[in-house]
Amino acid sequence: MKSDGSSTGTALSALSVAYFMLGTSTLSVVALSASISQELQVTGAQTGLLVTVFSLSFAAAALLSPLLVGHWPRKRLLLTGMALLMVGLLLGAVVPSFDLLLLTRLIAGIGGALVGPVISATASTLVPAEQQQQALSRVFAGFTLSTVLGIPMTSVVGPLLGWRGTLVLLSVLLLLTALFLWKQLPHVAGGQQVTLRTYQQVSRTPGLFPALFTTLLQIGSVFVLYGVIASYLTSRFGSNPAWISATFLSFGFAGVLGNSLVGTLNARLGNARMLLFSLVGGALTLLSLLFDPGVPLAGLISFMGLSFFGQMFQTPQQERMIRLNPQARNLMLGFNSATVYLGMSMGSLLGSQLLVTLGSPLLALPAFAMMLAGALLTGWATRKARIPVPSV
Repeated sequence: MKSDGSSTGTALSALSVAYFMLGTSTLSVVALSASISQELQVTGAQTGLLVTVFSLSFAAAALLSPLLVGHWPRKRLLLTGMALLMVGLLLGAVVPSFDLLLLTRLIAGIGGALVGPVISATASTLVPAEQQQQALSRVFAGFTLSTVLGIPMTSVVGPLLGWRGTLVLLSVLLLLTALFLWKQLPHVAGGQQVTLRTYQQVSRTPGLFPALFTTLLQIGSVFVLYGVIASYLTSRFGSNPAWISATFLSFGFAGVLGNSLVGTLNARLGNARMLLFSLVGGALTLLSLLFDPGVPLAGLISFMGLSFFGQMFQTPQQERMIRLNPQARNLMLGFNSATVYLGMSMGSLLGSQLLVTLGSPLLALPAFAMMLAGALLTGWATRKARIPVPSV
């Protein structure tokens, strides 16, 4: 469906706001982990399971939802997902135990899986083919902004309202976002009924598995460090809480800048070279963390670089998935979203273990190896000529 410029722009803005709320809802528990740990009497490592459970739930649901509800109209699917996110947050605000809180994150993860992949797929159908990359960049900017505004917002509101009150506030904001989306998003028909045979056919798409493994390596390498960022910054760079907050904020702003440049750079470099630019830049930034002086400013600058290059990856990667199989874009983007959250879970778990065994000075080494492997894999896949390089 292609609509006029004004209504399309408003619809893309609504989708971007929905992505912002998805990102904030996903990572809000990171900012609230200390108060959750204190009230429910669990360790910091246990509170990390709140992100892990959400991520695994999201990944599983993103793979299965095209089979069960992929034929639904896009607006109904998005609103259903946002409703489940709201339910998960509201239940999380009232549960008496940590085990039940984990269950609410599972519900929220299912809701998120109905939102994330569908936002990108819907955005790509609202514009002509030559504008798809710009549309994807615009809506994904909402997720990027969640690291700049969403996570700091929860860290500020958390002490004022408590972690339970903050979850209630997020659910209210989700409700307002859902109303905005309901009003501004035009009708977009669902895809064809997905069957197990469809999964088999799409899984044979040339270049699919190298692309997905690259996503896993890229996001996993970032979350090796980001999943334990406070502990890592304290141990490696001697950062105090003020420096950690400044690093969070700078990380977010650098990501916004990177995402804003994707359209221009992608037009000049082409999709494959844009991906390589992001991956090689990220690898070099991770390498610098092994040699940085142990001062807070050095950590802040390196994390800005990691975010800058990292946020240049997802938009061209989503475009790559669509190009590989345009007729199955919903399922292709679902595969990619599932892999993103698997990478977040894998990277966070790996980081928490390696921080103990390797120590903070060497923690960036496995992250560097993963990012470099993603760059080499993308280069290999491009040489195999499975990924179209010319601009759309």
